[in-house]
Amino acid sequence: MKSIEQLVPSSELQQTKVAVGTSLTAITDNSEKVTPGAVFFAVRGTRSDGHRFIPQALARGASAIVVEEASEFPLHPHTILVSSSRLALARAACRWYDEPTQRLHLVGVTGTNGKTTTTYLLKSLWSGLAITSGIIGTVEYQIGTKREPSRLTTPDALGLQSLFSQMVSAGVTHAAMEVSSIALDQFRVGGSQFEVALFTNLTQDHLDYHADFESYYQAKRRLFLDYPLRVGAVNLDDPWGRRLYQELPSGKRLGFSLSQQNSDFSVQDPVFSKAGTKAIVQTPAGIVPLFSPLIGKHNLYNTLGALTVAYALGQDLRVAAQALESAPGAPGRLERVMIGTQYPNIFVDYAHTEDALLNVLRALSELKGQQAGRIFTVFGCGGDRDRSKRSHMAEVASSWSDVTIATSDNPRTEDPDRIVDDVEQGIRRDKTRYHRETNRREAIYWALAQAGPEDIVLVAGKGHETYQIIGHEQFPFDDREVIRDYYRGLLS
Repeated sequence: MKSIEQLVPSSELQQTKVAVGTSLTAITDNSEKVTPGAVFFAVRGTRSDGHRFIPQALARGASAIVVEEASEFPLHPHTILVSSSRLALARAACRWYDEPTQRLHLVGVTGTNGKTTTTYLLKSLWSGLAITSGIIGTVEYQIGTKREPSRLTTPDALGLQSLFSQMVSAGVTHAAMEVSSIALDQFRVGGSQFEVALFTNLTQDHLDYHADFESYYQAKRRLFLDYPLRVGAVNLDDPWGRRLYQELPSGKRLGFSLSQQNSDFSVQDPVFSKAGTKAIVQTPAGIVPLFSPLIGKHNLYNTLGALTVAYALGQDLRVAAQALESAPGAPGRLERVMIGTQYPNIFVDYAHTEDALLNVLRALSELKGQQAGRIFTVFGCGGDRDRSKRSHMAEVASSWSDVTIATSDNPRTEDPDRIVDDVEQGIRRDKTRYHRETNRREAIYWALAQAGPEDIVLVAGKGHETYQIIGHEQFPFDDREVIRDYYRGLLS
């Protein structure tokens, strides 16, 4: 139990009807989970407003109700008025779990693309340094050796602090987490103590939530300016990154770049091949030779970012680089499927933005080089999301692919045919052979039937996901298993 002043100190409240010393038995923002003696935070959401459920919370025995609507304060007993229920909940969650991030070296990774791979690279790097670590992100939550599937890239405030508390109990000392712009805007990480934050890049995504690019950037920026960081690590080859770097205090920033030799971390003589990536990295600690099994320029950015974070944490860069030599990256990120000389070179990737798709196709184009093979790209766009990016993704796919197959992704409540209609507005038919098939399984099968051993097949958009969202339901669907099923069918 915690007292009310432990969870919501006087400095954070405006008015209160709850007596000092009141003990609270639970904390929640879900009225259906209220138990006698609990504190209920009335949070205004995107679909419903928690203030509507105050009577239910009181009927279930809540001893305190935290509100941000001044008009609600006089209407109910046991109310506490604050400026933001979301922020108050996040800070109270930290206190409920005894401030677990104060006992972790916590790294927050934000940006449009590269977050997941970077967190996995950090975990591999820390393993090489004999450090027990954890991950919170899009694919899964890892607590030392324990793993569980992710539900949100950045969990809600209570779930997040619970995960951090479990990490501390399991002996984890370092944690890397993906911090989404929406989570920052909704204060889900409020009260967390980040030691280092990393900015990867900013390209079009989530504009269905944020009003415009500036709002999107301002949400990301909060991680660097609203939290007491030791260091902000920033990609200087991204224009938004350069702006962010200039806005950070000079003693609390590190820049990394593939093109600017005067940056804190820069690269010389990069070599990209099917085996991976080699480079010489100039760092504040001297020259560090680097090899990574990950392919493509975008993965070199991810690796460079991970090394920058390691330096910010005071870790040995040469040992860190050695650990990265065998780091596999993240599931569903340029992940090879069905390796063998009788198959095409088949990859699945989570790319679901214009920039991510461009990075992956550039990497595969370099991998193909001057060889005679073709690049097949199967991709779709999610329903109930930013429609404006669909034609842009189509233009990228068709400009870099010999054969482009438009299909369904997670249509949610939208008509898949309507989504593909939007996609088709950007198809460059002068540059690609185009095929339309809204059934994702059939689209993948069609591509595999057309491709030969010398070709490259990219199935983009879902990566590690093992489901497809149709309407409001999830159905089992894993691109990797669909690919394997196709070849099992040929052999049976």
